[in-house]
Amino acid sequence: MAFKHKFTYEEKVKIVSEYIDGTYGFREICKRYDINQGSLKDWKRLYETFGWSGLKAGSKTTRYSKETKEAAVRDYLSHEFTFPEILKKYQIRSGTQLKKWIKKYNGCEVLKSSGTGETIS
Repeated sequence: MAFKHKFTYEEKVKIVSEYIDGTYGFREICKRYDINQGSLKDWKRLYETFGWSGLKAGSKTTRYSKETKEAAVRDYLSHEFTFPEILKKYQIRSGTQLKKWIKKYNGCEVLKSSGTGETIS
């Protein structure tokens, strides 16, 4: 298995800046820094949604309301928005998180507000 480089905040800012400024093209940056294309897309989305601070590693868990989770899942199931658009619209940091909500919803589980442990009707 290949070694997976963990990029620092400063490295991410430099790389995203080079992409946004047009210094290098998307594929060239991915090749130049040995970055997965999905990672660069995620970093760009995080920057567009949260500014430069979005590229910092989160030390605190983001909490989402039941209503936000349900609205994001409904938008996904309606096919009116792309996956990245939904992440940006609801300021969801992780695509994996949205996928978990969709899986729970499709499995007829109740989506709860984050961190409360309770079901809100």
